[in-house]
Amino acid sequence: MNRSFSIYLDLVRIASALLVMLYHSNLRLLSVEKLPLSTHGHAAVIVFFVLSGYVIAHITATRENTPLEYWSSRLARFYSLALPAVLLTPLLDLLGEAMAPQFYGDRTTHDLAWLRILTSLAFLNETWTLSIMSFSNVPYWSLCYEFWYYALFAILTFLRGRRRVAWCAGAALLIGPKILLLAPVWASGVLLHRWSALQRLRPATGALLVAASCAAYGAFHHHGLTEAGSAWMRQLIGAHWHQQLAFSRFFVTDYLLALIVVCHFAGMRALAPPLERLAPLVRPVAAYTFSIYLLHQPLIQFYGALLNGDPARPWFYMTTMAAVFLSIFAIGTVTEQQRHHWRRAIHRLLAAPPAQPLPAVVLGIDTPIGLAIIRDLGRHGVKVYGIARSDGAPGLGSRYLHRGMLRADDVVKQLQQLGEEIGPAALFAIAEHDILAFNKARDALHNYRMMFADAARMERVLRKDLTYAAAAEVGIPVPRTWHPATIDEAQAAATQARYPVVLKWADPNAMIPLLRQAGLQLEKACYCDDAPAMMAYLRRYQSLGRYPMMQEFAAGHGLGQFVLMKDGQALYQFQHQRLHEWPPEGGTSTLCVSLPLSQHAALMRQSVALLRKLEWEGVAMVEYRYDPATGQAALMEVNGRFWGSLPLACQAGASFPWYCYQALALDQPIDAAPYRAGVRCRYMTAETRRLLHVLNWRELAAYAIEFLRPHSGYFVFDWRDPLPLWCDLRHSMLQRLREQRYLKKTR
Repeated sequence: MNRSFSIYLDLVRIASALLVMLYHSNLRLLSVEKLPLSTHGHAAVIVFFVLSGYVIAHITATRENTPLEYWSSRLARFYSLALPAVLLTPLLDLLGEAMAPQFYGDRTTHDLAWLRILTSLAFLNETWTLSIMSFSNVPYWSLCYEFWYYALFAILTFLRGRRRVAWCAGAALLIGPKILLLAPVWASGVLLHRWSALQRLRPATGALLVAASCAAYGAFHHHGLTEAGSAWMRQLIGAHWHQQLAFSRFFVTDYLLALIVVCHFAGMRALAPPLERLAPLVRPVAAYTFSIYLLHQPLIQFYGALLNGDPARPWFYMTTMAAVFLSIFAIGTVTEQQRHHWRRAIHRLLAAPPAQPLPAVVLGIDTPIGLAIIRDLGRHGVKVYGIARSDGAPGLGSRYLHRGMLRADDVVKQLQQLGEEIGPAALFAIAEHDILAFNKARDALHNYRMMFADAARMERVLRKDLTYAAAAEVGIPVPRTWHPATIDEAQAAATQARYPVVLKWADPNAMIPLLRQAGLQLEKACYCDDAPAMMAYLRRYQSLGRYPMMQEFAAGHGLGQFVLMKDGQALYQFQHQRLHEWPPEGGTSTLCVSLPLSQHAALMRQSVALLRKLEWEGVAMVEYRYDPATGQAALMEVNGRFWGSLPLACQAGASFPWYCYQALALDQPIDAAPYRAGVRCRYMTAETRRLLHVLNWRELAAYAIEFLRPHSGYFVFDWRDPLPLWCDLRHSMLQRLREQRYLKKTR
């Protein structure tokens, strides 16, 4: 496209936008006299359609020649202005109609507001026989047409063979015949660009085409062919179907009008008038034509209602339109003119990450932790294989999972067979008993690069006595703790302790088989309010000869500091605060929020020092109870694995699975970015159980308000990956039904 013709098209774009604006401002409430040139509005829309087809054909031939580049630009172009226009219009209508309802009458709509907003944002207002008006914004209909022409053009341009046919058929079935009727008008612009014979016209031929097209349009408008064609169509198909066609009811004469426009553009391109000097004046105004087109209608009615002057005086019309123009340029400056930011954001969202050289195998995808690892690795281009305990595992539904499988009885042998199939891979394990088992089988799993610490390091964090000893050496406070070997030692400690006291096993994984042999179950923690309750609990284990450790309860809330360590260096740090836990007195995090690293900075340095003392490699969570009243933190434990609130870290931008993969599997520097503080995340299952336990009006209100927070996410639900939530809900419902059937059979 030569520069002269490009400037001419900008002039046409400006003129067309102003004609549409003039057409909609031709209200007797604004001016008692009929405005000159106010009857060319529909013709201007057809010009826009032809022009749009031409421009899209040009940009795909020159720069937007991949689906990613095409859709990044097109969606940015649409949504940078469509989103604010759709949300602003009902607000303007509401205010304007309250001030002067006569400016609205039947020119706006009120009912089903959310439906109108959603269909407008999805550009579905004009599908099939629908004609959903976007409140007072009548011109929005053409945007709903144009979006689907963009989609059809992309299908025809970027797809081949059966996929092209299938996608075209699917799009046609979605949008219906009404939008398709005007598709030839839009396609005529594409034809104008691609038909090589039209590009070789001589100037004399061009001048003839320009003169003929101008004369043809003059005759077309003089004889009212648009209205005549519409009337003929009404007689042919009947009043009902004519009404159902809505804005496509002029399609027969629109084809003729499109032909006139194409001839005019072809002639002007051949003439190449010297317009380069006008570029500094034309280009800035042309940049606002989309804003003029899409915003003028609701603004005209709003300012008409606001000023509410005398339509017999030209000053009222001029003042109203001046306010409209000023508003359009103000809004367009912060929306349409900033669409490059939208384009970059959409490009990042749509772009597929580069494929990584090493696949990953994740065990424990039944949990939100495993699901978070799948999502984080998958979004960074890692091919992920997942192993689940049941077919209801949420991770099996993730679109980021390359392949899922159920866990075999001999999982080590299963991993060996998988390794023979896929070659070297990074192995992620979540459960501590899996980590212990795989550490024993490292020689058998030599094909895998372990994303967890070795056996010696794991022992240091699983045995709390060793962890607490290391903490004491680096100056980290630990609640007073006793490790009774006999019931008499426990009785002596009971007289010294301050209550409540928490009883928990120093090495729970080592105790699981011993407790099972004694017919006992492992309890993560028991809270005792006095010495008799504590001693009664401890006597349960006299026959075993082993006792849980006794620890004074630490007041405050849970504080987790998370670190990725390698070769004694902290590669990445993150921290969060537990807002809610289940059980409420301390346990699993059900609602948590990311904290900036500027908070608790001294404590974070101590956490890193503790991990160095433990010679730690990999990810770890150093868990504290922090009392805001005293500013003191007490160490609870070190989790030498991926932790329960990992979804929060990933949603905040702390991509620990990806960083761990880079550092330990690829042995590369991590591509780290700062995370976002203030991000909140909920584990809905446990959070709901907590709500039912502490039910009161304040908690119920907070539970509901959390859904409305803009920076609040969920452990399982993710709008980009919705199927895991359905898998989780389905599995929970089936499990509940099985439990009920079992109870009925046993009664």
